Amino acid sequence: MPVARRLREAVARRARGVPAFTSLVARYRRRGYRRRIQSFLQRKDGHAGALPMGVVYEATMRCNLHCEFCYVGTLLNIEGEWREELPLNVLEQAFPDQDGLQVSLTGGEIFMRKDILSVMEVFKGKGYTCGYLTTNGTIISDDRADALAALAEAGFLRHISVSIDGPGELHDRARGVKGTFVRTAAGLKRLQEAARRRHAPLRVSINTTVAHDTIEALHEMVDVAADLGVDAIGLNHLMYSTPEEVAETVRLTGAADASVISTYVTEDPGVDAARVRVQVEALARRCAERGIRFDMRPKVRPAIIEPYYTPGSPLTGRCLYPFLYARVSFSGKAYFCPFIRIDVGDLTTQTLEQVWTGERYVSLRRALVENGIFPVCRRCCKVELTPRVSDPVVAEEPLATAVE
Repeated sequence: MPVARRLREAVARRARGVPAFTSLVARYRRRGYRRRIQSFLQRKDGHAGALPMGVVYEATMRCNLHCEFCYVGTLLNIEGEWREELPLNVLEQAFPDQDGLQVSLTGGEIFMRKDILSVMEVFKGKGYTCGYLTTNGTIISDDRADALAALAEAGFLRHISVSIDGPGELHDRARGVKGTFVRTAAGLKRLQEAARRRHAPLRVSINTTVAHDTIEALHEMVDVAADLGVDAIGLNHLMYSTPEEVAETVRLTGAADASVISTYVTEDPGVDAARVRVQVEALARRCAERGIRFDMRPKVRPAIIEPYYTPGSPLTGRCLYPFLYARVSFSGKAYFCPFIRIDVGDLTTQTLEQVWTGERYVSLRRALVENGIFPVCRRCCKVELTPRVSDPVVAEEPLATAVE
């Protein structure tokens, strides 16, 4: 690593420990974000600059759990052809050297990929920072926890989100494997202890999802967080679409068929909107009382909870994700977004700039702006839903970057 980069990282590590500095950096980033999005919202031509602000890399789609609400189960073979995870030498060639580019890692369960720490070292060597990685936490060993803390100490890794859907057996039922909660809690503790040993600025939060089996225990997540020593909870509202919304999105995007839509498709998600409202309000209130940071994705304000959980109800808003982040699969193929997996390029044969500025990507972005959002975007964690007039203004501190 060049001496100049090592010096920058050393200074940055010290600065991240100063709250006033981190607050200043956050304000600076928000201003830059607003400037960036304003330009392409005004043009409305689908162009989004020469390179994305960041890349979300789906390191693997393999997983050791069987979550009822997961949408990625068939994505290993979505193109009708088997594609393998990029080996390290191809990964090195596929991604450009670019100081400051943000990469985030998701899956599947990323630690099912045995070389995942080497994958992170490749990105670190290219000058990237890792905004976040997601994990179910069940297979984080002491060695892996220490390696992750070292990556945070070096300034590469910033945030780890560990998925927990309820206390004890409720989590196990949602995740489809008995004993999952105990293993997840142990992995999370290992991460925290490794970060403390190294004095690493690593944020660890828990992430939970609204689901039929766990809704009644949602407010108990505060106690789960406290028991696990976690000070931040992220809530995912259930992400789903109806068959009709899928069909209309296929028509609007010009996709060949519905196989490119990878959200949870159902006529009825089986979740009562009134119970969601009560439980989310209770969770937010208890978080405030216990000093635990709380955020939710998407921002389903009280006045839109009912239409959100009523299948087929129209919702309005905007999605900026395809203007900011490239979605790259384990095999190097790039897709329009996590839910609309229309092939827009391949990093094994193209540069990131060629993919990002390619006509298919640009035309889909243009169509997205023209339509506001596609029907399957209405209940996606990336969407910015239009609040109703009756909604109160709520100031929230995001747990991490907007891409999450």
